[in-house]
Amino acid sequence: MGVKLRAVLLRCGTCGKPRGIRHACVTSAASRRRKTRTRLQLRVSATCETCGKVRGIRHACHPESDFRARKRKQAADGRRRKRKAVTAKRSARRKQAAAGRRAREKARKAAAKGRKPRPARPRGDSHEPGTCGDHNCPRFGCKSYWQGMADCPGPHGSEGGG
Repeated sequence: MGVKLRAVLLRCGTCGKPRGIRHACVTSAASRRRKTRTRLQLRVSATCETCGKVRGIRHACHPESDFRARKRKQAADGRRRKRKAVTAKRSARRKQAAAGRRAREKARKAAAKGRKPRPARPRGDSHEPGTCGDHNCPRFGCKSYWQGMADCPGPHGSEGGG
């Protein structure tokens, strides 16, 4: 632990700054400060080089510790590391799920490529009442159609048998 000695011998009476050989007081003449004489000040002070405080008789040097700052930084680094790990896990799960979806899609397309096209669904025979030539057809639509044709006063009303 070193000691710096500093002695100020003369102080300016107007501005209060230490007075050297080339001191020029910068206060204005209109200032309300008290203008006094330059005074002799015999004060020797010792400054601690470690903490920068003025040393007295009972000076105990307590340099400021950076323990709190280091502790805070370590906690932040831990949280950052944990967050990175969680993000990496999530990213890995997403990539794995995407790879699975791509594989399933590829397998589905390959299976569809090798498969024969599905045959058309049988629709049954189409039975339109107007195209049915049987005047005695038992179906309801045909009976109604031929009944309506028989009741029609037009030229085709005489063809109906029903």
